[in-house]
Amino acid sequence: MKVSLNWLKRFIDLEGVEPEVIANKLTFAGVEVESVEKLAKASNLVIGKILTCVEHPDSDHLHILNVDEGQKYGVHQIVCGAPNARVGLKVIVAREGAALIGGTIEKGVIRGVESDGMCCSLAELGVDKKFLSDKQVAGIEELPEDAPVGEENVLGYLGIDDVILDLSLLANRPDMYAMENVAREVGALLEKEVNLGEYKEYSKGESSFKVTSVTEKCPLFGGREIRGVVTKPSPKWMSDILTSMGVRSINNVVDIGNFVMLLTGQPINMYDADKLPTRTLEVREDFEGEYVAMDDKSYALTKGDLVVSSDKVPMCLAGIMTSKACEVTPETKNVIIEAANFFGASIRRTSNRLGLASESSSRFVKGLNAEQNEYVLRICSALMVELCEAKEVLRCETYDTLKHEKKIIKTSLGYINGRLGTS
Repeated sequence: MKVSLNWLKRFIDLEGVEPEVIANKLTFAGVEVESVEKLAKASNLVIGKILTCVEHPDSDHLHILNVDEGQKYGVHQIVCGAPNARVGLKVIVAREGAALIGGTIEKGVIRGVESDGMCCSLAELGVDKKFLSDKQVAGIEELPEDAPVGEENVLGYLGIDDVILDLSLLANRPDMYAMENVAREVGALLEKEVNLGEYKEYSKGESSFKVTSVTEKCPLFGGREIRGVVTKPSPKWMSDILTSMGVRSINNVVDIGNFVMLLTGQPINMYDADKLPTRTLEVREDFEGEYVAMDDKSYALTKGDLVVSSDKVPMCLAGIMTSKACEVTPETKNVIIEAANFFGASIRRTSNRLGLASESSSRFVKGLNAEQNEYVLRICSALMVELCEAKEVLRCETYDTLKHEKKIIKTSLGYINGRLGTS
């Protein structure tokens, strides 16, 4: 489990607290922190603007740029091989002495032309390429038109000035697969107040859409119908959080599902409602046949594999991966949100047999908090309204066979002192 300190700071005041202090306290509390690493590793950066761009006289791919680096540094000549270098583009400039993952930047002469600095891609700052598009990997990073020329806190401007704690979690702490619970743990260890925020309830009626289960391996299935969404890129704050937590941003609808899963530990599935054969989702374990998942691969399912079906056609390999047939795309307008509880042993068997694992399956295997379904759906609904301009939020009837009883754990002060060696 990766933990972004920038995200953690949204819940707790960590001013003056070094990442290593948090890591030590967690480790000695039984939550081992394997590593503490910066999300990006770069120094001596500045935002610049390309004023001129001409072809290098002795190269078929290099360009000679004049780059304005702001009032403090002025204009510098840089030789650049990126195919997307052009006049007017705002860029990341690594100045002389800048320390990047590939080495230190020095003034030099490239094929007879002086070059003072380097225009950078995010990969050259240390950002994992799996979070970048092919265009970003192939060229220099294209900053927004309003990027402030001369800004030196480039990592902060980009939202990658983050420190990541990598937690190695044992079977007794599945709760720590949720950022809210990490915040509670750190707050307790540091004796600091934790503010998780509140989410407005937007549900304004009952939906005719039905969710149910015909297998005891799914005792709980909750859903919401969200109508009139606008599918588009996520806001920067959300894509920054997902990147820092090791998840690639796709679009606002899909990203909300991943964000809520990371926040609460509850896997979320999003269906394009208009692609479902009927207005029903049913969990079954009797399907046999080929199943094409969202990764474009076909999997042979057998009886015992849990699927979420519509008109007996599998729309999701339960707890693992959605079907290609009903995935959310830029054209999606209406969405069904699923928050369910599947038996971990069943998910583990299917995942191992097919060699198919996901962030969702890892959480089901370790166990979920079955008491937070309504809370989780409320968060999803609120974010769908705020980020996707959803017009309607309708509550689906929940299928629930669990006994929701508060557990009373009897203990004594003497027992606790005996375990802790205190008095």
